[in-house]
Amino acid sequence: MILKLLFFLLLSLNLHAHQTGLSFINIIEDDESLLHITYKKPLSDTRGEDIFVNYPKSCQTLSTYPQIIENGFIINKSKLRCSKEGLKGSRVWIKGLVSSDRGVLLRYEKGESVSKYLLRSTTPFALIDYTSSSLELFYEYIELGVVHILSGYDHLLFVLCLLLLASNLRALLFSITAFTLAHSITLAFGILDIMRVNIIFVEAMIALSIIFLARELLSHEQTYTKKNLAIVAFIFGLLHGFGFSSVLRDIGLPQDEIPLSLFAFNIGIELGQIFFILIMSLFIYLFKRHLSMLLSFKIYLIYAIGTISSFWFIQRVFSF
Repeated sequence: MILKLLFFLLLSLNLHAHQTGLSFINIIEDDESLLHITYKKPLSDTRGEDIFVNYPKSCQTLSTYPQIIENGFIINKSKLRCSKEGLKGSRVWIKGLVSSDRGVLLRYEKGESVSKYLLRSTTPFALIDYTSSSLELFYEYIELGVVHILSGYDHLLFVLCLLLLASNLRALLFSITAFTLAHSITLAFGILDIMRVNIIFVEAMIALSIIFLARELLSHEQTYTKKNLAIVAFIFGLLHGFGFSSVLRDIGLPQDEIPLSLFAFNIGIELGQIFFILIMSLFIYLFKRHLSMLLSFKIYLIYAIGTISSFWFIQRVFSF
């Protein structure tokens, strides 16, 4: 019964709703309070709805330019005139964002002052001022990293396998550290285009890595994996990092804040990963009071992990 519940729960979670890519709005205000606006929407986001930007009532559209496609984006440009104060102290509101949307990165520039805002369905507005909000952007990308890892069920199953395979706390710390180091390296490589691997292949291999660890969990022998868990975690972590980089590429990165947002996203992944490990460790600790129940549950859990990851592997191979 437990096996069936786990299978159908995780299977349903895999079929998550569509999420759009990150859109960009760049506003440059000149000395005459003219707003030069560029709206960029990912070309790959064919199902994502267009968003609407509401400017202050004092702003009037002077001209719009023909839509163009460039560097993987659908680009719309326009020019607005506002009051003599421009957008200073005004509120810009995005209409059309829903909870599944990645959001809109709004950048406002006037002279040497630059402000950045990541707008989402919960906070669809920005109060324009001249204070740089890089710190707010940093926190937003930490949140995106946490959300991604906690909704990345294949990555969580892999971490759970490491937790179950670790013979003691030292082995667990070494393996998680190795996994973190490895996926941080390939996450950066993927984002900076130093190295890129086809995401379809990567996702299939991630599923296969979980199958491999599930098989190791069933073995009663001291296998190479159990003796050298950190090495195995590092090798597979390289694959998982390419998976993270693909997701972050879909979310989008502000071109002038790539190091900051990349670092923040990685921190978010680690925080979410630590949270998951603590919760599962507490769960296992509570079950240890009833050893026979723990052993039975562990067998069911291993077969559930193997079944689900096998389904993912077959599904992803057929998408080649």
